[in-house]
Amino acid sequence: MSIEFNDITIIEMDDEATYKPDPNSALYDIVLKLSGSAPYDWAYYFNGRWQQHIYMMKRRANVSGASLTIHCVPDELQKDHIPELNKIITETNQKYKAHLFEVEAKKQVDAKAASKEKDMLSDLKNNLKF
Repeated sequence: MSIEFNDITIIEMDDEATYKPDPNSALYDIVLKLSGSAPYDWAYYFNGRWQQHIYMMKRRANVSGASLTIHCVPDELQKDHIPELNKIITETNQKYKAHLFEVEAKKQVDAKAASKEKDMLSDLKNNLKF
């Protein structure tokens, strides 16, 4: 079985993409670059898990492609949000690897079943008398 997946991590803040959507608010959409583009299933799991995750200073966040955007006050980012984001990212990496393992195992089971069926049909063909 060959499962190739490198854990996704936060590598830096994208100051070019970070912006303040409401000039009357202290909240920014802070964009964090990820170590790689998140596969669809990885992003889907992270986004769902983040919505369920509860902590005192919780803010809205989501992953899309190779970036994670969190809507927060810049001063909160390091102390309050990065540890929580990293917690969910670690959990998501583990869950995604387990998912890949299950997909690979199912492919192997399906391949064995297809091979067995092909052998059975071949035997049937070879034993037919007309």
